[in-house]
Amino acid sequence: MSIATYSDAAQFQLLRRDATQHRADLARLTSELSSGRVADLGQALQGDYSTLSDITRSLRLNTTFITSVSEAAIAVGVRQSALERVASELEGYGSSLLAVTGAGSLSDIQLKLADAPARFDQAVDSLNTRLAGRSLFSADDPNATPLISSEDMLAELRTVAAGALDAATAVADVTAWFMDTGGGYETLAWQGGTGDPPPVLIGEGQSAETGVTALNPAIRETLASLALAVLASEEVPASAEQEKRAFVASAAEQVLRAESNLIGLRARLGTEEARVEDARVTAEATRASLQIEYGRLVEADPYDTATELEAISLRLESLYIVTARVSRLSLTEYLR
Repeated sequence: MSIATYSDAAQFQLLRRDATQHRADLARLTSELSSGRVADLGQALQGDYSTLSDITRSLRLNTTFITSVSEAAIAVGVRQSALERVASELEGYGSSLLAVTGAGSLSDIQLKLADAPARFDQAVDSLNTRLAGRSLFSADDPNATPLISSEDMLAELRTVAAGALDAATAVADVTAWFMDTGGGYETLAWQGGTGDPPPVLIGEGQSAETGVTALNPAIRETLASLALAVLASEEVPASAEQEKRAFVASAAEQVLRAESNLIGLRARLGTEEARVEDARVTAEATRASLQIEYGRLVEADPYDTATELEAISLRLESLYIVTARVSRLSLTEYLR
């Protein structure tokens, strides 16, 4: 029986081929261990990229959605803060005006009305709030400042109130200026868009109505009530004591109604704010799940990689020893 043998040269060539393969494996495993990613993705996926493509596309869409919802959450939070500042100008003001109107002197009434201009100015400024250069209460035109300045608005209102024959007429005219469709507020004070603010997409087929504009009736009533207080402080229209008291009492009653309606508006916005936050949390959880699946496909297991790397290193070391014996070369000479 004959025994197949290899010449030294043939054995050396076989050993060198194995060494080349081991060195390639060593480089691959070292790269995977340092980067944490599979070096040969095609081999790891067995040539089927469909699942990876689906997950990658879902991650990309999810990232876009999270960005949109997160921006909406910030915007609605700032909008709530602005409305809170407006509400603070009404808080307790109506009841204090009513109290002083019923029992106080004219000087007491005038003292209570002294800060009315500042309250009105603060309310208008809050409604003109911008976030990253975009107005929050200007409907579908975020580049526009929703309202003219408080002083410009009061200039228009002084003219309206001055022409009234009595307090009741002045209150009615000022209120109509703010509340009537096509009235002075819409045609002179409003500078925002003509369409509704766009809804926020919070899921497939779902949206949240987070857009509140300065055209909202609760906001208009708020401004009307504070404007009446300002006009009363300026004694526009000029009137006798009884008329003055009636004018201030009407302003106080409007402040109380506006305060209640503004609370309702903020509550409705809070409900939509909660829906946006829920959508953001859900999207974050979805992203975490997708990232786990993505990692399962493209990331190298560090324990398995380290184990395989150690085994390859040992095999390569053994191969060097055998090669040195076959070729009668030292390891240093072989590597050279």
